[in-house]
Amino acid sequence: MRRFLQLTLALAVALVATCSVNAQVVEFLPANPGTPKKPFADVPTTHQQIGDVKVRSTDGKYMLQTIGIDSEGRILALAAAPKSFGLPLKGVSSEVQIYTPDGKPSGTVKVDFHANSVAGGPDGSIYVAGDGKVAKFDGKGKQIAVMDLPHMKELLADSGGIRKRAEDQLKMQRDSFMQSTKQFKDRVKVLEDKKEEDRTDLEKRQLTQFRQILKSYEQTEKYYASLSVDSIIAQMTSRIRTINAITLSSHDVFIATGDTKGYGYSIWRMDHQFKNAKQVLSGIGGCCGQMDIQTSGSDLLVAENTKHRFARYDRDGKLIGAAGKRGTGNELECFGGCCNPMNVCAASSGDVFTAESEGIIKRFSSKGDFLGVVATASMTGGCKNVAFAVTRDESRIYFLDLPGSRVLILAKKSK
Repeated sequence: MRRFLQLTLALAVALVATCSVNAQVVEFLPANPGTPKKPFADVPTTHQQIGDVKVRSTDGKYMLQTIGIDSEGRILALAAAPKSFGLPLKGVSSEVQIYTPDGKPSGTVKVDFHANSVAGGPDGSIYVAGDGKVAKFDGKGKQIAVMDLPHMKELLADSGGIRKRAEDQLKMQRDSFMQSTKQFKDRVKVLEDKKEEDRTDLEKRQLTQFRQILKSYEQTEKYYASLSVDSIIAQMTSRIRTINAITLSSHDVFIATGDTKGYGYSIWRMDHQFKNAKQVLSGIGGCCGQMDIQTSGSDLLVAENTKHRFARYDRDGKLIGAAGKRGTGNELECFGGCCNPMNVCAASSGDVFTAESEGIIKRFSSKGDFLGVVATASMTGGCKNVAFAVTRDESRIYFLDLPGSRVLILAKKSK
């Protein structure tokens, strides 16, 4: 609606008148373009797909949106409404369907808000986040706690920050609309004061157009009259209410959400009681509404897909190192497409797994050295949101097939 109004106003007014090197960062040199690479289909892998699990909410309304894994290696499949580019949906529920490592149903967790992300805690608990809040459940699905994220309260507090910006934006929108309305009324009056027989054909057409525009403005005027500072704040904070990812270490909870300004992402840290919230990163680039984070010990791994790399930060947001480079699609150690890697995951060995939207899973050492292609899941090509999880013993890898609303199960090949 807002975009439509902006375009209408614009039409109406028109009628009236390679990488930087850092000592702390592990970067790779560009690949030799003259070195041919095998197609991924012919590359030896350590895992192969052995099955899948089709997921849909119990009531049949919602499809699979993302996945996680708990401390027992069970699959956490979130069935919910899709992420919206506007405000999260109100009055909708979500659910986490739990499956064994072999894909057998093991329970369902009911969530009474529009959830976007899910993760398992080190103590067997399950965390679900979305719509500016986070809920904690025990391993059997019993809700332990649910609360609005603490940084949301700070952002929405009347501290002269976001509220002042909302007030200014509302005033600007109303003033612009009133000015445009006055211009059309003045122009209509000039034409109406002119005798009909003295009007040119162009003026007659203009008069008809201007009257139609003013007629449509009657509905627009009601819309602007209904706007409030709180409704503007809701529009401005819609991206920060969507929780793109949640992950946990032994002491911290990290969430990734949209920035309050611009189109980047912020990462917040808090304790397991959802207190002591602190923004540790901001302005992180993410494509296709995707921003994945995972913990590695006390550190944080970020899939910086617009930079075709993954990065490691300490818990305070200090960059420790980064690895990855862009490729055309067939270079094994490179990330192809417009925005890969989509996801990142730390193995218990310290190695790092990455996932790409085409279903490609790769392995890197903790220092960023490329170690090989782990698996190629059966996915439809193209840019799409994906997610994956690796069990502690690496015997299973679970991969999200978003269009198919299913979890792909990949098992380690026997020697």
